[in-house]
Amino acid sequence: MAEFLSKVDVFGTGTFFCTQEYTCLQKKQHEIAPHPVLEAGADWHDELNAMREMFPEAQGWRSHSCVFSHLLAEWLADHDYRYVSTNDQFGQKGIQPVRHPWGIWHFPIYYMDNMDFSSGCFWQDQGDGPFSEAMIERALDDDGIYVFDFHPIHLLLNTPNRDYYFSVRDRFKAGEDIRKLAFDGTGTLDFFIRLQEAMRRSGQKSFSLGQALDAHEQDVS
Repeated sequence: MAEFLSKVDVFGTGTFFCTQEYTCLQKKQHEIAPHPVLEAGADWHDELNAMREMFPEAQGWRSHSCVFSHLLAEWLADHDYRYVSTNDQFGQKGIQPVRHPWGIWHFPIYYMDNMDFSSGCFWQDQGDGPFSEAMIERALDDDGIYVFDFHPIHLLLNTPNRDYYFSVRDRFKAGEDIRKLAFDGTGTLDFFIRLQEAMRRSGQKSFSLGQALDAHEQDVS
């Protein structure tokens, strides 16, 4: 995480969904929220409670693989979370957060890096194709709230597709220098840099989801 923060610039403020505490991240102005791993057959309450204790001030929540249910929404609202960001509206226009009857706000995900470069495996005629400039233009030209979801590992590796990531993942976990594993070409980091450049040109900074929700609640009140 320290290497990521030193190499990747965020134009504005972001929300980091974390599986653990990072001292280096606490020194930044970004919002920090839990990213629990809710595995099949495990006691989810242990993980949920552990994450709440680890991040007691967190307003938001996103599970690994976006696991979610209405019962989880009730638990999250009862434990003072304000919002979740687990469902996707990939590439759609006019996205706005929605408050569900269980008292929790939902922030749909407009773009997710691994969803983008995985779509060809499951939906080969998917509209824009991976790392499309149209995804950036659509978000910056509209008044909706657009959540771009990037994984630090995919940014540092400049991951171009699923096959490349799985071909180098074990080498990265074994401690090999990530700079030697990074893809040289069009990939996740390349797309992120193009997004940041477009945001700077248009003067549109990134906001954390907590900040975005504050502004949205003021608008609808």
